[in-house]
Amino acid sequence: MNRDSIWFIIILIIVIVFFLYREWKYRCRIRETLRTLEDIISGNENFKIHVGAKEPIAPLIFKINQLVDSYQNDKINAFQAEQARKRMLSNLSHDVRTPLTSVLGYLDALCEGMAGQEADEYLHIAKDKAYALKEYIDELFTIAQIDADELQFNMENIDLFELLRSELIGWIPQLQKENITMEIEIPDEECFVMGDQHALTRIFSNLLQNALRYGKCNHFIGVSAWSDDSCVYFEVWDKGPGLSKDEILRVFERLYKGDSSRSTKGHGLGLTIAKELVQKMNGKISMESTPYIKTFVRVSLPKSKKK
Repeated sequence: MNRDSIWFIIILIIVIVFFLYREWKYRCRIRETLRTLEDIISGNENFKIHVGAKEPIAPLIFKINQLVDSYQNDKINAFQAEQARKRMLSNLSHDVRTPLTSVLGYLDALCEGMAGQEADEYLHIAKDKAYALKEYIDELFTIAQIDADELQFNMENIDLFELLRSELIGWIPQLQKENITMEIEIPDEECFVMGDQHALTRIFSNLLQNALRYGKCNHFIGVSAWSDDSCVYFEVWDKGPGLSKDEILRVFERLYKGDSSRSTKGHGLGLTIAKELVQKMNGKISMESTPYIKTFVRVSLPKSKKK
């Protein structure tokens, strides 16, 4: 055997050994990856598969880590949703049972002849509480429709400033009854958005109801509207006790009721519904508060051109 043949055999052996070593290393890497994945699946979700950026299987490992992160986020979101569902059911049980028990109490007193001269008063109280309970159930039904994506939107060009002015007219008798002073700043010009008229009316009504509920102590509600090149804005504000920064972060959550005097009334669904409807129309909603000076909820919607 000549020298060239010997060198060829040596080189061939080296090449074979190299590829065998690389294959063994790949197999070890795969087994390590599988063990880590098994640990993650069994509940050790903080594990990550470490890999060098220059390793051939690095792109695959990076994708696996992304899937693990996504799985962890989904599990966290599912846990938070379950906790929110439990809180909601607990709140629902209380918020529905309490007024219903009260209504039944007044009706029982009337039926058993215990009301006496206060029968008419009992009847009116029971009626008011029954209507309040119906309003609450209607809000729950709206939330259920939004969740099931069953709320139908008829999107059209709407003059938002005109809609706000028209809706305010219908509120005048109630505001006068409550001795509420209003400050209104809505331009006379036309300003169009692409939206659903019923949804826009519901949003504005919920914000007014919220301001009326909490601004009643100072007998004041403000409504402002304006626009820029891309958006149309309106806000409803009051001079009530306001909310803390921590409460504002949660004020749009479903059935959220904070600890402040402002948050103890209502069912915690009005602002939630407003937020859901605003987002369905590609808008934004926010709140800011300076107690007893100005607490406002602001809505912005994309501006559209007149037909």
